[in-house]
Amino acid sequence: MQKLIAAFKYLTIWSRFSPRPPTPEMIGTAAVFFPLVGLTLGLSLAMTNYVLVAYLDSEILNIVLITTLVVATGGIHLEGIKNTFDAIPTLTSKSRGNETLGFVAIVLVILFKSGAADSMDEKLTLSLLLTPVLARWALVIFIYGYHDRCEETPRLIAENVKLWQLVVATAATLALVVYFLGRKGLWISLSVSLFALLMRSLLHRRHAVLTHDNFGAIIELGEVLSLILLASL
Repeated sequence: MQKLIAAFKYLTIWSRFSPRPPTPEMIGTAAVFFPLVGLTLGLSLAMTNYVLVAYLDSEILNIVLITTLVVATGGIHLEGIKNTFDAIPTLTSKSRGNETLGFVAIVLVILFKSGAADSMDEKLTLSLLLTPVLARWALVIFIYGYHDRCEETPRLIAENVKLWQLVVATAATLALVVYFLGRKGLWISLSVSLFALLMRSLLHRRHAVLTHDNFGAIIELGEVLSLILLASL
């Protein structure tokens, strides 16, 4: 139960208010529950969409749904993607980044999510359910086996993510996605997993080490990719 609570504290708005945040070691051991946290967030989005779809225009509803996810997560993942892109060295200065990139990254993430959601009709509720699951599963893939290339806090998290946790999280995620989407779900899951590995390699090459902000960034980018694929396939 403590591990489940640690996962919710780490990945939701609970982290903003908890007087005793989970230790990095506890977060690592709770990684197996990350997709379950995503499923809880997905259920809240799907229910919000189900309740409001008859009363709001689609564009307004999309904004409400994105806002709901931001509030539910406390904006911690958007903060992660902003800091990740802020830290990218610019052509004029290889030693420091440009804060404009972080702002642009947030705007693009929101626009892509809104655009993908707006292009769906009857598939939207199911997509809202599955997207947070896929993105938080991607985080487990992103973390596993990379502890020697992380800063101190993410290193402590990654050291405690074991192979069995990755296997269980993968099996649970694939079972859910395939149940609802069949073979198409396998292709989407494969794309998300490869994307997580590619981003891990690119961020490591760019920054030399992975940072804690990169964890939030991969969740946001995983949600964007998942929504785009769910809207397109």
